[in-house]
Amino acid sequence: MILIFILIATGIVSLFSLIGIFFIFLKEKVFNKLLFILVSFAGGALIGGSFLHLFPHSLENFSPIKSSWIFIIGFVSFFLLERILRWRHCHEFGCKIHPVSYLNLIGDSLHNFIDGVVIAASFLKGINFGIVTTIIVIAHEIPQEIGDYAILVYGGMKKIRALFLNFISALTSILGGILGFYFLNKSFYINYVIPFAAGNFFYISASDLVPEFHKEINLKRSFNSFIFFILGIILIYLIKIMFPEVEGGI
Repeated sequence: MILIFILIATGIVSLFSLIGIFFIFLKEKVFNKLLFILVSFAGGALIGGSFLHLFPHSLENFSPIKSSWIFIIGFVSFFLLERILRWRHCHEFGCKIHPVSYLNLIGDSLHNFIDGVVIAASFLKGINFGIVTTIIVIAHEIPQEIGDYAILVYGGMKKIRALFLNFISALTSILGGILGFYFLNKSFYINYVIPFAAGNFFYISASDLVPEFHKEINLKRSFNSFIFFILGIILIYLIKIMFPEVEGGI
């Protein structure tokens, strides 16, 4: 019975990845103006998610040094992966789709997987606690998925393809829910995913998104991007302090 609740909850969470559909019908000029703001917001949300959400979680299971090393491995792995993508994809075929799009899909898949584990852990504590946790996950998934969709399109993907692949990456929350249900109390290794994903998110924001902001020479647009970058960080922090009881959900 609990597994059914977990599957329903993670399935609903996955559907919110389709929120990008509301941006498909915007006029191209309006969408392009909005896109840079959304990417700025996503950059801040990734930083906030890395250092205010995921990394603090990892300290519940590992020492600061061990968590830091796993974080660094997560960071370096994406550095190497982007080097490979740039060398193979951009060198041979031309970089129509920026590697950050693929990196974000991988990082978002890990993040959604973790969300599924959190939901599973919460339902194992109690149905009501699981429902509340699911609502909170949805609350942070909405801005996260908007940002993820924006990054994919900004990286060169077509809108429909970005929407589809973002949905596919969201389905890993269901996998996380199933594995969490069966192995959460049996396998400690699932905790390694958390600081590793934190390193992934930090790399995407610091290496791929923030440098893009510096390319903007218009003072007003630069200021707006900075404001939304900060708002992305603040939103993650507000969710954390508003729902502290779920911070120990894993």
